[in-house]
Amino acid sequence: MNRIIYLLKLLSIVACAILFSCNNSYQDTTVVLTENWEFKNSVSNQWYPAIIPGSIHADLYKNNLIPYPIKGKNEQTLQWIDTCSWIYRTHFEKPRHTKQNDHFELIFDGLDTYADVYLNDSILFSANNMFTSYRKEINIKDSNSLIVLFKSAIKEAHKKSSALTYELPGGTRVFTRKAAYQYGWDWAPAYISAGIWQYVKLQQWNTAIIRNIQTNIDTLTSEIARITLELEIQSDIEFKSEIKISGQNQSLKQTFKDIEIKAGKQNYSFQVEIKEPKLWWTHNLGKSFVYIFDIQLSKNNKLIDSESISLGLRTIELVREKDNFGESFYFKLNEIPVFMKGANYVPQSSFPGSVKDSAYRKIISDVAKANMNMLRVWGGGIYEKDIFYDLCDSLGIMVWQDFMFANAMYPGDSAFIEIVKKEAEYQLKRLNNHPSLAVWCGNNEIDEAWHNWGWSGNFSKSDSTEIWSTYQNIFNSILPETVKKISPKTPYTSSSPLFGRGNPRSSFEGDNHYWYVWHDGYDFDWYNKVTGRFMSEFGFQSFPSMKTIEMFDTSEFKTIDSGIMLAHQKHPKGNELIKKYMQDYYPIPDNFTDFVYISQLLQAEGIRTGILAQRRAKPFCMGSLYWQLNDCWPAISWSSIDYSGNWKALHYFASEDFKNIFISPLLFNDSLEIFVVSDSLYNFSAELNLKLMNFKGNVVDEWKLNLNIEKNQSQRVFKTSVPELLKGKLKDNNLLYIELINNNKILVSRKVYFEKPKDLNLEKEDIHFNFSEIPDGYEISLTSQTLIKNIFLEMPYDGIFSDNYFDIVPGIEKKIKFITKQKEIDIGRELKYKCLNNIIKFD
Repeated sequence: MNRIIYLLKLLSIVACAILFSCNNSYQDTTVVLTENWEFKNSVSNQWYPAIIPGSIHADLYKNNLIPYPIKGKNEQTLQWIDTCSWIYRTHFEKPRHTKQNDHFELIFDGLDTYADVYLNDSILFSANNMFTSYRKEINIKDSNSLIVLFKSAIKEAHKKSSALTYELPGGTRVFTRKAAYQYGWDWAPAYISAGIWQYVKLQQWNTAIIRNIQTNIDTLTSEIARITLELEIQSDIEFKSEIKISGQNQSLKQTFKDIEIKAGKQNYSFQVEIKEPKLWWTHNLGKSFVYIFDIQLSKNNKLIDSESISLGLRTIELVREKDNFGESFYFKLNEIPVFMKGANYVPQSSFPGSVKDSAYRKIISDVAKANMNMLRVWGGGIYEKDIFYDLCDSLGIMVWQDFMFANAMYPGDSAFIEIVKKEAEYQLKRLNNHPSLAVWCGNNEIDEAWHNWGWSGNFSKSDSTEIWSTYQNIFNSILPETVKKISPKTPYTSSSPLFGRGNPRSSFEGDNHYWYVWHDGYDFDWYNKVTGRFMSEFGFQSFPSMKTIEMFDTSEFKTIDSGIMLAHQKHPKGNELIKKYMQDYYPIPDNFTDFVYISQLLQAEGIRTGILAQRRAKPFCMGSLYWQLNDCWPAISWSSIDYSGNWKALHYFASEDFKNIFISPLLFNDSLEIFVVSDSLYNFSAELNLKLMNFKGNVVDEWKLNLNIEKNQSQRVFKTSVPELLKGKLKDNNLLYIELINNNKILVSRKVYFEKPKDLNLEKEDIHFNFSEIPDGYEISLTSQTLIKNIFLEMPYDGIFSDNYFDIVPGIEKKIKFITKQKEIDIGRELKYKCLNNIIKFD
């Protein structure tokens, strides 16, 4: 879908260009300035080629001036970079085709962070916020020099911090509007960096220009949609104009004549109608249809300017109503309560300017493939680039958008507050038209930290009052008021979570960050005991793939506690906690690659326990967003997709557990309950088949139940005691195999084991493979005469398995695909595997 939108926009630009040549129009033109950039240290005379967008670290590495920042322990030796000032420069020519009274503007979409910009040796402006763009009108010459001087964010913040008599939680980074994770996190290195991290453009226009377009859906029914488009137009003169609004992918064409355009910058509103509108849905509930509007501004039949915007028609509401338990917290999309399934998203690199569009396309595609319908853009990262939100629009992924404030208290001086206001206004206007945007959240964990982490007790009464007053001003006044002004129909919540885990209300109101599992060492079963109204964070660590580990540790003999490995484990007790939990649930292998494999199974099973419990608790709980989706560098972390883009076991498990229809068993105190959970918007009838079988595939008992599955509900369909179910059979070599069948088609299946993985009586693997070539790769069929637990398949080629880390039940054929562009593979020889059988029994 996003490719179609791109092509339609491109055709629109071409059409406007033709109109330009035929009509002698004044339409603006924009040139992206990516060529001829150089950089140097401010105290050096040596210039080197630079890539824009990018970062100083990326440019230093590409010029062989520093070692690879993500390799080994190089982070420790590269901290000097962040204390230096760096200079970037380029030159550009005046466009050949100019007219009298042409305007020329330089646009910087993103500067990181403190920068002085010079044009032709004169200061043009100074930047101080990574999260806003900068646009300046210039006096252009035939040949122009452009210089950007970046100052150390560390040193600039220290200057600002001296104005306070106390140190704010978060340290000096709080004075700088810059990505917090770059200062180091418990999954991220400290690479504070600097650079031109988004595009630099030269825009040329004449007479008038459309500066901004905001949309508001006034009416939305199955018969008609009425949409107001508010155009911000800047003009040199007063004139009568014609505004044409047409649709690229719908029959819409409206012309507004004799519109009085005033000199200066003004807003103009126009309402359009669409009959029988197509709604925008998350991809698991319907089509994510995006309308594309072309807007043309003309004077005397000559095109002055044109713009295109995308818009999805939908309503969104965050429902927070008092109930018998506390207060609800769920999203209504098009008046339908929707269970949100997904993960927390962090920047894809420590140097976000270097992330390619292809990386965005892959990761958002992987999100959709895992049946997720929401991502939370975490508040310690960045407001993502346009392509991120465009992809979420087209692929039907909703976005929980944090403002970029995390785990810190912030200064309250007038200069800082003004920076915050401009940032909020800019980002709200930039993102307002995206149908994927579901909610704005003020910050990550600040309210919880102030009240539950002891922060408030570290200050005098007067200082504490001042700091908290600033919090209230930013997150309970400035941000919600700005959201209401610019995007009034988008929900706002002040902090995530609203109540910390030390507060009993966290389980009954607001969203919940549940970290008793992992941080406090509670076992996985606690996910079954405590379920909040909307689980916006819960997680567990694992090691990345061996391919990713080789990126930073090329030593022949690897250990989990080597200096290099610990340099990529940012949690102080991370490996210790992994081993502790592993001892409880799995064998602890001596072999490093086996340990990596088991760590991923451990993570996947733990988070699966949480997801099943949360979805089973619907509608009390209406969201399950685990921490975290991805990584910013190769690390031992909570991610389900590692830095190389490889799916860990967790991502495969999530793709099963986030399906619209799924089976959720609960084993508790020798009792077994089975739930069928449906996110579908339709009722249907089904048959539930349950087979008790041993690990050789012999069925010892079975049951069949006819069910009426209710739409958008979780319902318990089976309950028994484990002793009654097993009737003397051993727990360690029997399983319950469950299938949900509709119209003779298996919708979903689930396996229930009665012991922890380490206590299962598995036998040596005996797997039979069959291979066949298909258009997009290879199909692999697997069978076995005994239970195979969590088989992990790998190939030495780029590609992805449609399923992995799965069980093979004896007597049931398992078919998967290896999707790859590689041809003529001897797949029978190249395919390698690992399974729990040969680790438990034959370690």
